[in-house]
Amino acid sequence: MTQKPLSDELEHLHRELSEAPSLDAEARALLAELAADIERLLAEDAPESTGPLADRLSAATERFEETHPKLTAVIGRLADALANLGI
Repeated sequence: MTQKPLSDELEHLHRELSEAPSLDAEARALLAELAADIERLLAEDAPESTGPLADRLSAATERFEETHPKLTAVIGRLADALANLGI
């Protein structure tokens, strides 16, 4: 399966971060770290399981669910794209 959907959602996350001025520094850093971890996965030839990353994506979804629904949707699609890749 192609990594394009994952790459597309990662780009979408970067756009949402740039358009979400109400995010505090801690939240912005958390999402930037998640994005960097996903980018590292995309660069690997044979990515391994992302159990801890999946858990962190789930926690981010819960954190932003009420305050940033667009970010929550993007994070959910990132998690789905990782799962679809079997990562």
